[in-house]
Amino acid sequence: MQSLIHMAGGIALLLWGAYMVKTGMLRTFGVALREFLSKHLSNRFAAVASGTVLASLLQSATAATLIIASITSEGLISTAIGFACILGADFGSALMSRILSFDLSFLSPLMILAGAICFFGRHPDTRAGQFGRILLGLGIVMLALKLIIASTMPLRTSPELMPIFEQIAQMPIMAILLGIGLGLGCFSSLAAVIITTGLVNAGVIPISTGLWVVLGADIENTILGLMTALTVSRMGRRAPIANTIWRSTMLALTGVALATVPAIHEFFSTIPDAPIYFHVGINLAFSIIGVFFVGIVAKIAERILPVEADNMKQKKDKGLFSKENLIGGGMSLKVAASEIGKITGEVRDFWKDVDDLLRTNPPQGQILVLHDRRNYIMERCTTVSRYLSMVMRSPLTKDDAVEWQYLKNVNASLKLALDVVDRIVTITADKKCAKNRSFTPEGLSELQMLHSRAIACIDKLGTIVQASDPDERKAVCVTLLEEREAMIKSSFELTQHHMERVSKGLTGAIETSALHLELQSLFTRFASIICTSVNFEAVTVPNAHEEA
Repeated sequence: MQSLIHMAGGIALLLWGAYMVKTGMLRTFGVALREFLSKHLSNRFAAVASGTVLASLLQSATAATLIIASITSEGLISTAIGFACILGADFGSALMSRILSFDLSFLSPLMILAGAICFFGRHPDTRAGQFGRILLGLGIVMLALKLIIASTMPLRTSPELMPIFEQIAQMPIMAILLGIGLGLGCFSSLAAVIITTGLVNAGVIPISTGLWVVLGADIENTILGLMTALTVSRMGRRAPIANTIWRSTMLALTGVALATVPAIHEFFSTIPDAPIYFHVGINLAFSIIGVFFVGIVAKIAERILPVEADNMKQKKDKGLFSKENLIGGGMSLKVAASEIGKITGEVRDFWKDVDDLLRTNPPQGQILVLHDRRNYIMERCTTVSRYLSMVMRSPLTKDDAVEWQYLKNVNASLKLALDVVDRIVTITADKKCAKNRSFTPEGLSELQMLHSRAIACIDKLGTIVQASDPDERKAVCVTLLEEREAMIKSSFELTQHHMERVSKGLTGAIETSALHLELQSLFTRFASIICTSVNFEAVTVPNAHEEA
């Protein structure tokens, strides 16, 4: 029983260490990794290599799959390339099980010490601090693996468990179910393979049974990857489904081979740490063979999950400058309007996350992610600016010129709005989150009210950007301008309410008074930028021109 408790503690420590590595990587390099993948995955071989590196850095094929699925859902990479990338991610995760299973315990204290110095010495809200989090996680993972391996040693003499393991050894289906259970229980196929290797090396189960357990862990990894990707769009789920189809086929063939070819068991019985090498070997084989079938399997996944034609038109940023998008003024402006519409949606999602800062005090790593998101969206706005500059070089009609100016104004306003949001994130993190303060219930309600009204303004801006009817644009513009005036008036009233709470001596109101007033002003400014981003005269000129 004590060995099982030690194993459970080691598994928990392993999960915590892997979580620290994953979150540290995503907070430090998440947006950069996403940008790199979306811009440099030009062929299936590069995709497999990138997926391998990504999963190795994150120490999780599931986390890598989720990133790849999100990129695919935006149309930045094709289903085939996304599938190839996930193939590499599965191999990268398997490769890490081999690397981490080496006796690197002597490095654990050094990594934990270096990580603690970076994390606490450089502050968690810096890149160096988050890199320290990565080192801490790696050190904890190595320590946990040593604990797990040590905990399996007494199991060979356990009179309670030996009958169970003997029964599992006689029934491959039980071994597969054990592998699936270990994978789901640990939420990691890596941990399941490490535990299986420890059981085999301790003589608790034979090598042949260990191979079946590993096969079950790989089945769990396939299921978990698919389940994780269910949160993204239909287009984003295509690559994980293609991977599920491919791995299910290959795992079934592997199971048949294990059951009918005794030479496989004989070969691995002569290799130390056989379950790990079996895990790495089958994932490497799946990736190498799968490279030549990515197109076929991707088409099957696309037929299973068809998407609307509009979604199929999504392109990478570099595709924005393709010749077909610059063939004529009217068509080019429609492409620009579509891209600005997507950016407006991203600004809306970014703005919605500000509500978490108002209600809670998230860790500094999440603050860094918010700043990275702002930089990513800003880069997209800059790309649109360059595209509009190229469109301006082609002959434009009067209506096209007005539309061009209108789109340019909206894009520029989104940049200004992003700067305001970045300022909001910065001062909230410094004056509230870092000091673990909270707004009063009344103050929080007022700020959330302004926040919600700003979201409504962004929604209306998105409607204007996508609308082609001048009358519809004009009607929405009128409501935006009215909302701007109403928010300015409401801001004065909310200031009076806040000062009344301060005069009553409410602790929360006094501590956050300066921040509350500044946020209130910034919220109003953000909404004003959104409301005035559309030039009222410009959006009504096309209608007048048509009448003329």
